[in-house]
Amino acid sequence: MEFYEKIAVKIFRQYGLDFGTAERAGGWTNAVWINGDVVLRLSLRKGNDIIRREVERSKVLPSTVGYPPNISVGITDDYEWSLSERVQGKVLSEVWFNLSWAEKLITIKQIINIMNEVHSVEISKIEHLTLRTAWYSSFNESESLGDIERYIKCGYFTPEQGRILKDILINFYKSKTYITPVLCHGDITTDNLLWHDGNVVSLLDFEHSVIAPCQLDIHSVANLVLIQYDEVSSKDIVILTEENYETQQYVNEVISLLKPFLSEQSDWDLFMGYNVLYRQRFFEFWLADPQGEITSCDAYQKLLSFCDGNYGYLSKLLEDDI
Repeated sequence: MEFYEKIAVKIFRQYGLDFGTAERAGGWTNAVWINGDVVLRLSLRKGNDIIRREVERSKVLPSTVGYPPNISVGITDDYEWSLSERVQGKVLSEVWFNLSWAEKLITIKQIINIMNEVHSVEISKIEHLTLRTAWYSSFNESESLGDIERYIKCGYFTPEQGRILKDILINFYKSKTYITPVLCHGDITTDNLLWHDGNVVSLLDFEHSVIAPCQLDIHSVANLVLIQYDEVSSKDIVILTEENYETQQYVNEVISLLKPFLSEQSDWDLFMGYNVLYRQRFFEFWLADPQGEITSCDAYQKLLSFCDGNYGYLSKLLEDDI
């Protein structure tokens, strides 16, 4: 039996549940099992308190967020865990590609509404439980700019391309100092949203939540709804650039929903900064374990796109005539 399964058996027994009826669900940083009407999340790392802090934060989330009601939190064999009530539904990633454009637009509006509810939480109530750094970046200006310098020295980018990327990050850090932060989910993806009977019913996994400008979540939502992952090529497909009429109608509708969050130059500076930092992280993953030529690295191509001086594949979001 797998090591983590042995721990799960002990926890389920405490609540009179048979591990044999449990079904392993998704999860990257935690092992997750669904057992009837309850869900067990078990940390894959010893000695941390991430799950406890998440459960404490969840107590101040509006009910409209749909966070699963907690049953218990504990530590078994030095591994933290939580047991919660199950929210009926499928993760959005299982149904997203089968939805029509119209159904996707309804879903996106619901996601934005839930996101706004998260952003409405009073910071003082969760500040002691929440980080100010995203899972993909420490938000350290010297480190971020130093990475760009390293890319230039290695020949991945020309000095001029590097200058453009650095300017985006400099503007990001400048704007970040005076924009009022909110509670951000920090990782809004189709795997962290539950969908049931045509509606988004829950936003899950707040372990990466961050106190930051709202554009951190806007960046996540924009990537979720405007950039589709192609499992065959292992690359992102930017539907903003597709010429199909129906697709572009969808894109225009989505942009109109995102525009209110990108009305000021500082909003755009923050949004672009988060995009660069996010792609940098995945470029670093690739550099640590290169697969083929650098031109095959999707994160590199995304960063290279931004070097056109017009925000690359995201430039359509800037157009005024949408």
